[in-house]
Amino acid sequence: MLKLIKATTKDERDAINTFLNRHNQRGYGSRTGYIAYYAAITNIDDLPLIDRIRCAAKICPLHTPQAARFFAGPYWRHVYNVQRLAAIRTEYNDLSRFVGFCLREIGNDPKVWFVCSYADTGIFDSRTGLPHNGGIYRATNAIYAGLSTPGGIEGYIHNGQRFSMRKGPKTLRKAEIPAGSRILRKTAKHRYVWAVGPPIKRSVRRLWLMRRFHTLKFVPAVQPMLLMENLYALGRSLVQRAATYANLGHNR
Repeated sequence: MLKLIKATTKDERDAINTFLNRHNQRGYGSRTGYIAYYAAITNIDDLPLIDRIRCAAKICPLHTPQAARFFAGPYWRHVYNVQRLAAIRTEYNDLSRFVGFCLREIGNDPKVWFVCSYADTGIFDSRTGLPHNGGIYRATNAIYAGLSTPGGIEGYIHNGQRFSMRKGPKTLRKAEIPAGSRILRKTAKHRYVWAVGPPIKRSVRRLWLMRRFHTLKFVPAVQPMLLMENLYALGRSLVQRAATYANLGHNR
């Protein structure tokens, strides 16, 4: 059984950032401003904390008022975001329990009414090889809020390190990207949102969200590149099998 914790010390926060940097394709994210850190750890006390972490998450205010208004309209100031989430060697039910724990803990803050998250279809699940479609969010009763429209520049890779176009309150212009960097275009993202807080208030907020997004239904995003890769792998496998059978016949 994993132990679920909210980080309260600098060492715990540093360990979570290190874990996220290793296991989340977008790195550890923000380190300034209001950020709540959570982790699920093993009970093996003689290991360093970084080696005990199996799941980690960071929740903070959503990055722009425009994005927050999409989820909550006039209540946009109460929208927070699962900025980073990563897990290794974790059963699906343990990951669901961990996400539920994070939502309950952040819901104790009276400023937080809604928590949203994005499932980036341009990122692939290392366990399944499929695009990230937010299965864990649906399993934790999140309300589906539609698929975003891809477009624009999300970030860049320079000297092997990934950078976001957002630098604190400022968004970089394309001309400010260092020369020789690889541009990362925005991909479509599934949007999810939970209502949090005390039971009665949470129920009212959830009902409001359900009415707001009742017309939106989850549909897995189409991934042309994934389809091409799978067809290529299938073709290569068929060629290798044909060559193997030809060699067997020749050896006879």
